[in-house]
Amino acid sequence: MQNRRNFLKLGAGAVLGGVVTAIPGTALASPCGDIKWDETKDIIVIGSGFSGLSSALNVKRTTGNSVLVLEKMQVIGGNSAVNGGWLAVPKNPIQLAQGITDDAPAELVKDQMIAGRGMANEAMLTQIADHALDVYQLCIDSGVKFKKDFNIQVGGHNKARAMRVEHGTGGDITTKLYEVGLKEGIEYRLQSYVEDFIMDGNEIIGLKVRQNYRFPDMTTGKSVYIKATKGVIISAGGYAKNAPLCTVFDPSLDPDLDCTNAPGATGEVMLTAMAHGALPVHLDMIQSGHWGSPDEGGFGWSNALLSIGWHKGLSASVLSGKRFMNERADRKTCTEAMLKQRHEDNSPAYPVVFFNYLDHADDDRVTRSLRDKMAWKVDSLQELAEKFNIPLSELKSTVTRFNQQVKTGVDDDFNRQMDTAVELKAPFVVSRIWPKVHYCMGGLRTDIGGRVFDGKTLSPIKKMYAVGEVTGGIHGRARLSSTSCLECIAMGIVVSKTIQADQA
Repeated sequence: MQNRRNFLKLGAGAVLGGVVTAIPGTALASPCGDIKWDETKDIIVIGSGFSGLSSALNVKRTTGNSVLVLEKMQVIGGNSAVNGGWLAVPKNPIQLAQGITDDAPAELVKDQMIAGRGMANEAMLTQIADHALDVYQLCIDSGVKFKKDFNIQVGGHNKARAMRVEHGTGGDITTKLYEVGLKEGIEYRLQSYVEDFIMDGNEIIGLKVRQNYRFPDMTTGKSVYIKATKGVIISAGGYAKNAPLCTVFDPSLDPDLDCTNAPGATGEVMLTAMAHGALPVHLDMIQSGHWGSPDEGGFGWSNALLSIGWHKGLSASVLSGKRFMNERADRKTCTEAMLKQRHEDNSPAYPVVFFNYLDHADDDRVTRSLRDKMAWKVDSLQELAEKFNIPLSELKSTVTRFNQQVKTGVDDDFNRQMDTAVELKAPFVVSRIWPKVHYCMGGLRTDIGGRVFDGKTLSPIKKMYAVGEVTGGIHGRARLSSTSCLECIAMGIVVSKTIQADQA
């Protein structure tokens, strides 16, 4: 075991490179009985994204334990704060007001199982879906506001069940959960980097934490030991921003792809857990978002703009002028189709998506995209073709065929649902698209309650819990849009019940 752990630690330091230096070798550290604790808490939560904030708040309410949230960055929210603010909720009030009454948690699970390509965990997905209305209510009670009358069908879902927060960013949720947590006595500490776990056999009893850490400089700050008497919840997010680590797990991943994640999504807490025997799963399943734009960095605004484009418009290859995919398919399907669009020298031939400008001229998704020059207004197909060097005759034929399919309601080419498609008429809003590394399907394997499995015994490590993107084996090969926020907040509710039961 010691050799295995040292190998994992050595590998972690190597692949993280400039992001962090190395994960200290616990196998070589002093026995836990010799540690002088600087302070003691009941529950320590690692990470302040959706899952960490939800876990902290729900554990505090459920158990009354003292709760400390550690965040290594200088701001609360982690990667969740920059996400798109989408939330899949079967039977949400807006959906019902739209007359959609035949949805149910089981319908959402069915869609997720299809997207997962046989690798998803149906029991976990069912548990999460069954908590969807609880998640929505927690958001509402915390002061989160959703876009008025906004509930749409997004890629891979068979019903319109995706709501979106007022400002189109996950920060609308993280700020509110944080504010409520403050009022209820939860302690949050920024610039707190978890250097190591302190174990007593098969039980986690505390953490070595570098306080006043300034990412990514491991020479900053000072190390302290914090004891956790009742548990540690790992909610540190994924590793998509750690390109060297992603390449180790999936050598086939295009190294030129941009990433939507915040800088802190580097995965070292997950690696530390693995070094202490935590079982990983699906680490090579790294998902790209098919709604990225090469004309803006990071998460950007393309995600919002394409919530119009995928429904109202079409995507076209700049090489052929033809459609090349079902614009409303799931992320994996669309990403694979897009990545095939390349010039002869293998450089990206960025496809375009366009829709009617006059139908959405005052929509903030359009006005902001035009302002930031990641989308353009063109007055004709000829102007569109000239701007992006697309064969004009083929583009005209593509639009003519698409408009005929709108009238018949049948897409003979890619079997797209055409219920939201409209006849295309100039002027158009047009943007370029290209996938971006977005979400880690893999992570730590847990039981249905969030207890982390030991890789040797396949039984839970005592008092070690994990929720959110740091976990794996839930969604399988592909996660559907609007389900991450749901999963993270729902599992915060679930793990609070698990910890309450473990303390009984």
